[in-house]
Amino acid sequence: MSERILIADDLATNRIVLKVKLTVACYDVIQSDRCDEVAALARDAQPDLIILGRGRTDCSLSTCRELKADPVLGLIPIIMVSDQDDQHARLEAIMAGADDVFSKPLNEATLMAMVRNLIRARGTDNEVMRRRELSRDFGCAEAPALFARHARVALIAPDAETGVYWRMHLATEIRHRIDIMTHSQALEDIGTIGNVPDAFIIASTLGETSDGLRLVSELRSRQTTRHSVIVVQDCGETPSPSSMALDLGANAVLRPGFDARELALRLTRLLARKFEGDDLRKSFDANLALALRDPLTGLHNRRFAQSYLDRLEREAQVKNQPFAIMVLDLDRFKSINDTFGHPVGDEVLVEVSNRLKANLRDMDLLARYGGEEFLIALPGVGRKQAQAMAERLRRAVGDFPVARSEFTDGINVTLSIGVAVSGDTPKNARSAHELLQFADQALYRAKSDGRNQVTFVSDAA
Repeated sequence: MSERILIADDLATNRIVLKVKLTVACYDVIQSDRCDEVAALARDAQPDLIILGRGRTDCSLSTCRELKADPVLGLIPIIMVSDQDDQHARLEAIMAGADDVFSKPLNEATLMAMVRNLIRARGTDNEVMRRRELSRDFGCAEAPALFARHARVALIAPDAETGVYWRMHLATEIRHRIDIMTHSQALEDIGTIGNVPDAFIIASTLGETSDGLRLVSELRSRQTTRHSVIVVQDCGETPSPSSMALDLGANAVLRPGFDARELALRLTRLLARKFEGDDLRKSFDANLALALRDPLTGLHNRRFAQSYLDRLEREAQVKNQPFAIMVLDLDRFKSINDTFGHPVGDEVLVEVSNRLKANLRDMDLLARYGGEEFLIALPGVGRKQAQAMAERLRRAVGDFPVARSEFTDGINVTLSIGVAVSGDTPKNARSAHELLQFADQALYRAKSDGRNQVTFVSDAA
């Protein structure tokens, strides 16, 4: 199902223009022309994003404050649309809680990139919340830290003089450590895990045009900096780099002309979110590893998977979105153990686990469910996406033999995969545990039909 976006603006023309652009991009759009009903509508519809226009009455600021003050609605990202492209209007919106500000005239590419960026961030926040709730379920939740944390902020400016200017002004707004780095230093520095900046402020133009954007892509793709805050400072290129920067993984793009106050406000919020996620991932992994992870592969185990499926089902019902479940089994794995020995069989399981993990999203569940059996749960995925993902997983394992130095050709391994998607089963099952049973039936059919294939329960019925 498409992500849902709520547009609130008392000017019909504003709503119509936005709805047309978002509908063409296949978003599910709902509208409101009254500020006083936005909160209630958001509780009922559970949108993935809210866009607030200033309209005639300009009540969007108070509406934004109301939404962000709510413990549940405050997690929904908000874009504020402003008719005034000036510093005061942007700061007003950000201080009210807006996650980003869009100024007219309408630049469709920038707007759609903002939408994609914030919906992607919403998915990450949902996973953080899911982990927090699972930690509570298993008695491992920890109280949030009550102290202000000092961050390391790296400035990658077009030249040394600009970097000094940025640091001088930003230092009056924040108390974090601020370092000036070159493009190459930023990449070299991330090699030491303990010395990774919490935030990067990157000029869109460095040594060459688009060097800044390439750096964004590089930092976001690396394990050590994938969760770092990245803010791009637009250096005034034409066309604007905003849409590309956001799509490459930047958390925000600042308008041309360095504004230390706006940057400080954005950093404060983005760093708080990063630290919360970092702490939760750390405590979750440390506290639950022994109880909820398979010691051989490092994947989640059956116990964790059962609890995850319960929460996935409830979340899907609230958001009215589909989800898919896959059961995967290594074909003729016993013969691998018999031929090469159990230590080699264990290495094969670890390699297969790594390949599966590399081809899934962060929000997806991958668990070792039995000896050579794996379980995958995919939130927000329908039949077409599940088919593509299952085939990608099958080929990631089957197309490349597992390398072993003593075997020239490696060890050939294949997967059979059974898939069940909510709303696409013989009895239209929506329960996660019912879907798991159907996926298991589809796996049995894939095995009996020759192995090394993907079978959907709706096709196997």
